[in-house]
Amino acid sequence: MNIEIPIGKSRYKINCEEGQKEKLLRLAERLNKRVNSLSLEMKNVDEKTLLAISALMIEEELENKKGAREDEPEINDEDIYDAVSDNMENVAEYIEKLTKKIENF
Repeated sequence: MNIEIPIGKSRYKINCEEGQKEKLLRLAERLNKRVNSLSLEMKNVDEKTLLAISALMIEEELENKKGAREDEPEINDEDIYDAVSDNMENVAEYIEKLTKKIENF
């Protein structure tokens, strides 16, 4: 199932499994808020860079949370990273296509 999510000034078509739409929309909304907040702080920074900075911030938060729960059982982060990576690749491909269209304009 394909859904369209807004992040920053763009809209992205993302493929998701049946039953995951609401969760993905909720996560996209949180990412959108993060990107919009960064764009207010970092004037004149392009959207691709804002997405990269947001991804790095999320990675740092995940790393910090993992370190904070050393005494808890290990969580399989590989699935989370794979899902994020797949979607970030889709976003990156879309941004690259959009950039080429703008350059050719």
